[in-house]
Amino acid sequence: MKNFFAVALGLIFSCIAANAAPRIALVRVTDTYRDLPSTAELQTKVREEKEAVLQDERAEELRRVIAELQVLQAQLQDKSAPPDDETSRNLARDYEIKRQEAQTLQEEFENFRQDRNKDINARMVKSMRDSLDLIVGISTKLAREQGYDGVFDASGNTNTGVPFILFSKNAPDLTDEVKAALKDATAKIDQKKATTPEP
Repeated sequence: MKNFFAVALGLIFSCIAANAAPRIALVRVTDTYRDLPSTAELQTKVREEKEAVLQDERAEELRRVIAELQVLQAQLQDKSAPPDDETSRNLARDYEIKRQEAQTLQEEFENFRQDRNKDINARMVKSMRDSLDLIVGISTKLAREQGYDGVFDASGNTNTGVPFILFSKNAPDLTDEVKAALKDATAKIDQKKATTPEP
């Protein structure tokens, strides 16, 4: 981040030193990313995959054992028809066995869920990074073509939470142009994917 600021400031100061005001443009990266069709698709896919984790056979088995455990507990605590001593001992033994089974299943399911969520999150981060790289690439290309000295994210915040762009006077906003170029670029990528045979 410090390198980015150093380069940006160096560029601005070199332009000032050359007696020319720097030409700066803005792009709202957050809005652009949010409006990408791939972003909505990613969110839907992640939600479906996380819901599938909760429907896994491990989760179903855990729910079944917990239900059985609750039945045993209710029988042990039934004051209206308390069990005799032998039945009570058998229920207590069955309850303890079922409790240990539930604990083991809980640990297995949690390990499975953590592994699946780690995988889902890694793919989500990669997809987000690919989309953001595409946005940055197109923003940079448009800025160069139009002769700007710098292009900044108008939707971003610094690490202190303060907006990165505190003030801009008539700085052109290239967001709509970037979105249009992205639409063309993603259509070409989708077309290429559709015509490329599966390995």
